[in-house]
Amino acid sequence: MSLFLKKYKLQISCCLVLLLSSCEKIIDLNLDQTAPKIVIEAIFTDLTANHLVTISFTKNFEADNKKVPVSGALVVLKEENGPTISFIEQGKSGNYYSTKFKGIAGKKYTMTVTANGKIYTAISKMPFPVPLKSLNQIELTFFGETKKLVQANYNDPIGIENFYYNKLYVNDVKRGSLYIESDRFNDGKEVKNTIFISDPDLKTGDKVKVQLLTIDENVYKYLFSISQISGNGGPPTTPANPTSNFTNGALGYFSASTISTDSLTIK
Repeated sequence: MSLFLKKYKLQISCCLVLLLSSCEKIIDLNLDQTAPKIVIEAIFTDLTANHLVTISFTKNFEADNKKVPVSGALVVLKEENGPTISFIEQGKSGNYYSTKFKGIAGKKYTMTVTANGKIYTAISKMPFPVPLKSLNQIELTFFGETKKLVQANYNDPIGIENFYYNKLYVNDVKRGSLYIESDRFNDGKEVKNTIFISDPDLKTGDKVKVQLLTIDENVYKYLFSISQISGNGGPPTTPANPTSNFTNGALGYFSASTISTDSLTIK
């Protein structure tokens, strides 16, 4: 999201040690507010489902976190050598749903959004599925405190570049962190991926659901950029708009993904 900063003044004092004197200078920074940008978020999977596309506008940095929906858009999805699917808005929510439809691994999908007189297009190729083998509960101790964590287990296909997005739900509520990874160091190996969950920590009786999505490289790069900006897994980087796979300056992403799901209850 673009950052909007008000005009302000910096007062800089400098000492000229050799001359034993000081100077003071006023600098005016004129940082104009940027016009709101459209944000399109869409995950289309190989499940037979009513798939969702959300469309909204960015807001002033100092404003609340409520989304500003984009209503009245035309949203269509075209399958490579296949049908075209239309999405219908629910009320004026900016949420657009397809009829029940199932994606096919290996196919390219093109999403086109027409909103406010502009056309935004994104292409994503649906990777082949990588099924979750199991979920395990593990416990690790940090600074004398033991935490309950979840380990997702799967076999990465050898010789194929794969990218993953783990969507996590605790008691049917989605956790906001971006759990993404690539097989750069795990190609062809059995992967035991520990998912660190906090704020709040897991406790006995919590029901945890993990969805393992295979995603294409462009979507991985976009989500990785988001995670770096937010400080996920390290110090935050300088804020900047990550590169979307949508054209015409839109933010957000379109991902044609295969999905595998498993659940467990924390003991």
